[in-house]
Amino acid sequence: METLTYNEISVNETTFSDFNSMIKRASYHTTLKELTHFGLLPPKYEKTIPRTNIHRWKHDDNINRFVGSEINQIADKHTELIKTLNEYPKMFYAYGRLIKTVIRIVEKAQDYRKLVKSSKEEVVQAINRVREYVPIDKAVKLFSITRSTFYTWTSDVTNKCKNSYFNRCNKLYSGQIIPSEIQKAKEYLTNPAISHWSIKSIYHYGIRKGDLSISLNTFYMINNKLNLKETYGGKKRFKKRKKGIRASTPNQIWHADITIFKTLDGVKHYIYFVIDNYSRVILSYEILDRVSGLIRLSTLEDAYNKAKSVSNHLNVKLIVDGGAENNNLYIDEFINREGIHIEKLIALKDIDYSNSMIEATNKTIKYRYLFPVHPHNIDELREILNYGVKDFNETCPNGQLKGLTPYEAWMGKTVKSINQQRTILLKEAKKNRLAYNRVHTCELCNH
Repeated sequence: METLTYNEISVNETTFSDFNSMIKRASYHTTLKELTHFGLLPPKYEKTIPRTNIHRWKHDDNINRFVGSEINQIADKHTELIKTLNEYPKMFYAYGRLIKTVIRIVEKAQDYRKLVKSSKEEVVQAINRVREYVPIDKAVKLFSITRSTFYTWTSDVTNKCKNSYFNRCNKLYSGQIIPSEIQKAKEYLTNPAISHWSIKSIYHYGIRKGDLSISLNTFYMINNKLNLKETYGGKKRFKKRKKGIRASTPNQIWHADITIFKTLDGVKHYIYFVIDNYSRVILSYEILDRVSGLIRLSTLEDAYNKAKSVSNHLNVKLIVDGGAENNNLYIDEFINREGIHIEKLIALKDIDYSNSMIEATNKTIKYRYLFPVHPHNIDELREILNYGVKDFNETCPNGQLKGLTPYEAWMGKTVKSINQQRTILLKEAKKNRLAYNRVHTCELCNH
């Protein structure tokens, strides 16, 4: 038998030791096994542990064989809580996504900004409660307001004044309106003689009379605060409307149309209108119980004769719809006469524009003057319409014309004189407010 030397034996032993270490299995802490069994193993460990081990530990029904496993029985009762905490960052992110979606949807509501502003005290309190965890710059975005707006609201909430109509400190906001201005605005908004006008028209009327010394926004604010008159404008439109055709001077573009109105005696009446695009003035109108090309001709001739009395060089584009009353031999013969400079255009056919301007006038006349009274017969209808057209043309300031009446705009008057008057009124009002508010303060204002 061959005898091995000492050195050879040492080499063989070393080789066996290396081989033994190569085939030795990795050991895992008992905690990892129990976390896996209860579904609480952190994701980073799942990548380093063989899937066979994870599968075996998850389905090991004899988990209690590990020494000390009874301690984990206490934790078992709170497994769901532990799982929830483990998923908390993901849940927080998910809820954040949901909240952002809700905000985007709610922001589309017509009165969203108005609603947020009316709840500014709750908004300020909510942001201040979480400012330790949520920066103000991020918190204000949830309410679609700016940082400066938040601080303004904070000042409003903190510095309320019982002597102020809007509960704003008279000392800090010494330029705010005073009781006499509010009373005058209330008188105009409740005046029965002009109650059928829009709020904007009433405002311009008060400015022109020299009785109102506030801005249009403040006038609306007073109306909403007192709930005196229902408002229809100012609502947010999500679909951008195409701007209609606009004239740059009077008698450049006219519109002709018919609107239907039924009196209480059951008779249907057709009201014919011709209006000027630039000034919105109603140039001519007539009432008949049927559609007639001759009546349309009559209104068109009447409008043309009125325009000739104020302008020597008429060159009119007449926009009509495709109705038979507008497209017939009577109308064609008239506009083709020598000396008559009228080009007839059919809306949405000869031009890309609709006849919406006169349709708006039809609606105004019916809802402002006719429907509130609802005449019984043709005689009452004619009487009310005569008043309505005169009031619309010559008395009621038009908001689209910046306070001018349609007749004034048609005659070439500008808003320069009105703007000068408004500037003087507002400048004088500012002095009066400062003097009043610095004297009429409450205890809070004096601190």
